[in-house]
Amino acid sequence: MAADGWGVGEESACLVWWRKSTYVWSSCLVIFALVIHFYGIGKQWNNPAWKENQSDSEPVLEALFFLFMLTWIGLLEGCQISIVGLQGVDLEPFKDSHPRAYKCLKLAYQGPNVERFLVGRQFLLLWNGFLCGRVGGAADIVGTDHDPNFKIGDWEWDWNSAGSQIFWSNSFLLIIIIVAFAQLPTQLLAEDKMLGFMELPFMAYYTVLLPTLFMESLGLTHSAYFLKDFLVWACNIDTTDEDPSKRMPKDFWYYFKCVESCCVVVFCGVFLLKGWFLKQTGATHGKGWEDMDGYAAIAVSIFFLFIMACAEGIQVSALALQRRPSEDFKDKPNVYRILMMLGGSDGVEYEGRNMKAFLVGRQFFVAMMVILLGRVTAYGGSKGELVPEGETDWGMGKGFNEWFLQTGFCGAIFVVNVAQLATQITASIFPVGLINNKFMNLMLAAMLFTEFSGLANACYPLMWFLSWVFKMEPDPQFTKLAEKNKGANVI
Repeated sequence: MAADGWGVGEESACLVWWRKSTYVWSSCLVIFALVIHFYGIGKQWNNPAWKENQSDSEPVLEALFFLFMLTWIGLLEGCQISIVGLQGVDLEPFKDSHPRAYKCLKLAYQGPNVERFLVGRQFLLLWNGFLCGRVGGAADIVGTDHDPNFKIGDWEWDWNSAGSQIFWSNSFLLIIIIVAFAQLPTQLLAEDKMLGFMELPFMAYYTVLLPTLFMESLGLTHSAYFLKDFLVWACNIDTTDEDPSKRMPKDFWYYFKCVESCCVVVFCGVFLLKGWFLKQTGATHGKGWEDMDGYAAIAVSIFFLFIMACAEGIQVSALALQRRPSEDFKDKPNVYRILMMLGGSDGVEYEGRNMKAFLVGRQFFVAMMVILLGRVTAYGGSKGELVPEGETDWGMGKGFNEWFLQTGFCGAIFVVNVAQLATQITASIFPVGLINNKFMNLMLAAMLFTEFSGLANACYPLMWFLSWVFKMEPDPQFTKLAEKNKGANVI
């Protein structure tokens, strides 16, 4: 945080020393987390939806799948920074020098594809996080044939200890892996190397852009567009200055998918409420969760959804107000305080490092909610057998239970539509109203403190390492296209 605690100020030598020290111990924490979770997968102490018992899995394949998902999460995050940040840039000078980036970005900037990419990416990112929580997370191994304590050689982690419960059983170390190892390094790498990141040999055109556009085309997330259309109509917002080429075509299939998405969200919501109330989800199973009744599971799950929504909304609001003079909001003390904490000033971009610190802290909160929501929205059990044993599945069958409920696909559809995209859309239209409350001030302070703690600061050494390995250089000076040709859709 800045030295004055609110806006921009010179940092003391003590703060600089503290941040540099966090690079070391946070990196050690990431290494420890990776060892613990990959060892747990190897010992088959994890909890994928397809595993019926401890020996019913392929640990090597699951470890590779876990690593693949972490890699994909990193690519989705980095490509978002690049695709959004390079909007309005003349790409023609880089057609031959950066062919992979050119091919991907040309498709991304056709019509409304940026908005479609962002929506599809949001779903894939969340579902990958949910799957990481199942494949890399701890199984409830108490009462099984083997010793329930976590052991590596002579070192033993008592199952009932607070450390084991927090760091292993309830996935705190997994959150560290997702944030500091997968998400933030690629975000930071792409921040000033956008074109170079897209040119890396992971073939973003095939591994990121096409999958996100395909996922969006299924229509499962079109409720976000429906909400946006409704708010624009209800608030009589003038859209005449929008670039017509970037507008979503409002044809039959557009409205069909909007209706489809709303129906699917309601369908998923019904099954989630059923699972929470009948104690069939991870919200009521596992060490520390087993005593929660149905009503408490519903309340806790809604609270997690609320925190996720706030984390998404405050980011969009902060970015939307980035170039507004902070003095304009002195009559709204909650908004003014937030802007000043982020380094707001008279009509220029946020100064200091608090904005970057906020983004790091926010990412930690989002990852924590992804893991917790992945747990409480995914049904317990495996291979289609629900828990408690013999509990009703409403006649849906084992295939539906395993691949829709137990993998977290149902929860991902509900969370991405209700807690993420809906709030992002609302914040993009009402950025001031969303953060004009004391709770958002507390959320921002907590996020800044989380970054200050250094828990996720291993992302910086990892970012430097990736930049060195791939010999990446900062982006060159770009030539901007005409204002009317810029793509401005950023959810």
